[in-house]
Amino acid sequence: MVTNSNSFCIVDNLIDLNNLKTMKKILFFALAAFAFASCSDTNEDPIPQQPTETVDFEAAQLGTAGFLWAKALSTEQDDVDGKGQPIKSNIFYGSLYTEKQAQVYSYFTDYGHTVDVWNGFVISNHIDRKTAGYENDKSVYAEGGANGSKQFAVGYYGSWTPENKGIPVIHFASAVTPQSIAVANATYAYLYFSGIEGQISSLTLTITGYNGTTKTGDVSTILAETKNIQEGWKALDLSALGKVTSIAFSMTCADGYAPTYFCIDNLTYKK
Repeated sequence: MVTNSNSFCIVDNLIDLNNLKTMKKILFFALAAFAFASCSDTNEDPIPQQPTETVDFEAAQLGTAGFLWAKALSTEQDDVDGKGQPIKSNIFYGSLYTEKQAQVYSYFTDYGHTVDVWNGFVISNHIDRKTAGYENDKSVYAEGGANGSKQFAVGYYGSWTPENKGIPVIHFASAVTPQSIAVANATYAYLYFSGIEGQISSLTLTITGYNGTTKTGDVSTILAETKNIQEGWKALDLSALGKVTSIAFSMTCADGYAPTYFCIDNLTYKK
């Protein structure tokens, strides 16, 4: 039997060629599967990001007085004085102003038509930086609202009020995640601390988050310390508060005569 060595080479070459074709097919399908998977990943709908909402108080109708407070919303109610004697007294507690999800609360009484007292919040555009004292209790120590706006909220912390209704609070229609807020000194507080000689106690503003009745966190900032008194606006990061249904504002100072006033603007949050 005569064997042709060239026949073996042809057969070997055919086998190699077939293997090469098979490998190419495997590689083709592998690359196609990878490309399909990559396209599927990139074409997936991204997780929607919740937009950031901003409460800037610009929509509040302030009227010619330049401020909105609870007295304008209060109604005549029966009340009693400190001795239990019946009197007429305007008392208001509730939502002073609503913007988007936020409801800004305020407390007002005139103590039987004797003296007007408010706590919580008022909405204002007052920028008197020269007049000292309680009669200038609705001005910010700045040129206007934050970022060049016209209006802002002034807070007055009064924990001595009935049922703590004088604590400034903002409620939300549904749970939100606060992002930031701009804070400033009220003129009343700024000029008070400017006039004190020597060492003074720190005036500290604390913002506390609540989800229902559960405390979620605190964010604090010093508005005045010795002669370091904040001028103008500064932004605070509120992300440490987490998910909240309300935020409350409190002030601490060892000086019992210190006016516990402050200003806020541009509250941002995500739903």
